[in-house]
Amino acid sequence: MKVSKILFIIPFFLSIFLVGSVLIYGQEDYTRKEKKLFQKFLLANKIFEKGQAHFLEGKWKNSEKELKECLQKMPEHADAYFYLAQLFYRYKNYQQALDYIFKAKANYKILAKMKINFEHLRILDLQKKKNALEGRLSTLREYLAKATSRDQRSKLQRAIANAENEKTTIDNRLNRPLPSPEQIPADYYYFHGNILFRLKRFQEAYDQYRETIRINPKHGEAYNNLANLYYMARKYQKALDYLNMAEENGAKINPAFKKAVLRAIKKYPKN
Repeated sequence: MKVSKILFIIPFFLSIFLVGSVLIYGQEDYTRKEKKLFQKFLLANKIFEKGQAHFLEGKWKNSEKELKECLQKMPEHADAYFYLAQLFYRYKNYQQALDYIFKAKANYKILAKMKINFEHLRILDLQKKKNALEGRLSTLREYLAKATSRDQRSKLQRAIANAENEKTTIDNRLNRPLPSPEQIPADYYYFHGNILFRLKRFQEAYDQYRETIRINPKHGEAYNNLANLYYMARKYQKALDYLNMAEENGAKINPAFKKAVLRAIKKYPKN
């Protein structure tokens, strides 16, 4: 059975900035080694973002070049390994893809810590912008209270509405949870399962898909691939159960496969 291709797109930082990094570096628990690693992350992640963008555009060779360049700057960049695993899966070089996914998992905690440090900088920057907006709103409201003409009041009201919308956007971004350095993302396990499936290491693929849904119980594609494995093992009712869970969680089901499962259940009702 054909394994569904991964559609996961990891959300990544849109920009890198250095403002406020001195505050992180000043923390007592921030060692010289961590400081150096964070500096490498800032440089490497710019290159990673180019590689990611080219991947999403289908420019595989450009993406591969930039992802490898990213790893030259920071060999611990787990997401670069993750995207390289996807590239080599597309090249049908499954053994190399497997090597990259192992490296992605092995380095995830290091990268997650760097992302958290980056998020702290982002929060400092957003808080600074929020404080400036609150000051601006206060001034605009004072002007509005003193405005006499309709035209002035209309312009001030629009400016206040725009500033309030911008403040709401900042508040939403400030409330975004920080990445966990302890929990490897479900899609790392899901894609690991896809590679193992292609290598015909079905029990190991099963274990990866089970871990995927443990981390993310709504991962429809993992349920779909588990249904494939149960069908291959002639556990037809289990295959149907997992297909139903896949549909419930938004996965696109192959209608021909579902018909095959239903026919098998009728023919072998005890399986």
